[in-house]
Amino acid sequence: MAEARVSALVEGAILAALTAVLALLGLFIPPLQVVTNLIWTIPIVVLIVRRDFRTGVMATVVTGLVVLLFVGPVRALFLILQFGGLGLVYGYLFRIRSGAGKAILGGAVVAAVSIALTIGLSLVISGMPFQDVDAEMRQIVDSAMEMYARMGLLDQLERQGTDPETLKVSLEQMARLMLLLLPGAMVAGAAISAFINFLLARMVLLRLGLYAPELPPFREWQLPWYGVWGIIIGLALWQGGDYWQWPVVKVIGQNIMYIYFPLLLVSGLSVLTFFYYRVNLSPFIKVMVGLLIMLNFPLAMMAVLAVGLFDPLFNYRRLARGE
Repeated sequence: MAEARVSALVEGAILAALTAVLALLGLFIPPLQVVTNLIWTIPIVVLIVRRDFRTGVMATVVTGLVVLLFVGPVRALFLILQFGGLGLVYGYLFRIRSGAGKAILGGAVVAAVSIALTIGLSLVISGMPFQDVDAEMRQIVDSAMEMYARMGLLDQLERQGTDPETLKVSLEQMARLMLLLLPGAMVAGAAISAFINFLLARMVLLRLGLYAPELPPFREWQLPWYGVWGIIIGLALWQGGDYWQWPVVKVIGQNIMYIYFPLLLVSGLSVLTFFYYRVNLSPFIKVMVGLLIMLNFPLAMMAVLAVGLFDPLFNYRRLARGE
């Protein structure tokens, strides 16, 4: 028993050192951070699956302390807060042999909560109010207008009937919309990163001969039926906030819909892939359909989103199988 405990501690120390090295590589070499942020938690996942959850927590704490010695407490806190929980959750879910759907959902939720906490903590530490962000956005638009003027684009647009002031207002509205949707974009990006982290961790575990959830083929991917409630809530908040003039409620609804956008897109593409393999069409017809989709890409995108939206309710694949 004592030997097993010592072995677990030694393995935990080695994997914690490896985790810290991967994390520090991304911090000291920023171009590598895109890669290291996706892989530095994998040793924690492996450790929890091989040993236990407590050893994984200890290794995560040690990793945070080592990173703190090199880059300071703030950056170390942000790093552990944003990605440490993801490694612990994946390790726990893999260890209890959870299914792929539950593991991906759990990782996405943890990633969303982590990025929300990171944003909130960043605003608290920086002390930057929203008004300063809005003023910075206006300054960026002014700089863009000055650059357009130097390049002669404003004169050309004015000859085409576009007023420079109208262009400036449009740019400010677009920048403000992007600013308002930034939380949703960051949450969606965190969920995508969590999914990529899931795929990489699963691949490493399989290479090591350890358990990893079985991932169904892409044409079988589907949102659960209760996932439609998020869309309903998002639309209700969006429209209700717009009708009763509640800007905060409206923005929350818009961000929820923005988060759902990639989910609906993937779900719709999964349904189309299922029917692509199920329906026996000649290669010529399939190529023609592909060309039509490319020529009418915006309309095709809306159709794919609509398919993904209603698939949790109607389950097209079950209908096609006659179930």
